[in-house]
Amino acid sequence: MALLPQDQRHQSMLLVVILCVAAAALYYVYVFRSNAEEILEQADRVETLEMQNELAEARIGDLQRLRDRLSTAERQFTTLQRLVPSGAEVPAIYEAIATQTQALNLELINVEPLPPVAADSAGTLLRQEWQMEVEGEYHAVGTFLTRVASFDRIVRPRVTQIVPTETTPSGRQRVRVAFQLETFVVGNPESRPVEAQEG
Repeated sequence: MALLPQDQRHQSMLLVVILCVAAAALYYVYVFRSNAEEILEQADRVETLEMQNELAEARIGDLQRLRDRLSTAERQFTTLQRLVPSGAEVPAIYEAIATQTQALNLELINVEPLPPVAADSAGTLLRQEWQMEVEGEYHAVGTFLTRVASFDRIVRPRVTQIVPTETTPSGRQRVRVAFQLETFVVGNPESRPVEAQEG
């Protein structure tokens, strides 16, 4: 075997070189390669966690937007409750209207309540209308409509016809006025009218 050194010193050096190569190979196979694989796994895991963090931050932003929208909706609903009467208040509104006609010396000729109709798809709000006719002095009728429109609860008058009737001895014009009064009532979705369910 001419390839292997014959003296002991060279043999020892060759053995040291072989052991170093074997140790390097073992280090590469068992330590370096496994560490490299672990580093790659860790890098993939970090990337996945970063993506999950971005998604979580986006969801938190969406959640905050939803909370803001809910807060706005709650404020609007509170305002709506303050302005829109409940169904139990409708007779009181009618009484207030009748009181105003008497206070202004108007003659209430006709009052015809119409059936409530759903104002929204959920039936939360019902539109209540009355067809009415009053007769009296022109300015008194104007004052009446202004007072009704200024109620704490939303009541909207819509004049459909004004017909002069006579002139008073003091020279004031009397008129007969046909109008609709409209209000929105907070309804109960379970007991909403048939018209609302069909619409």
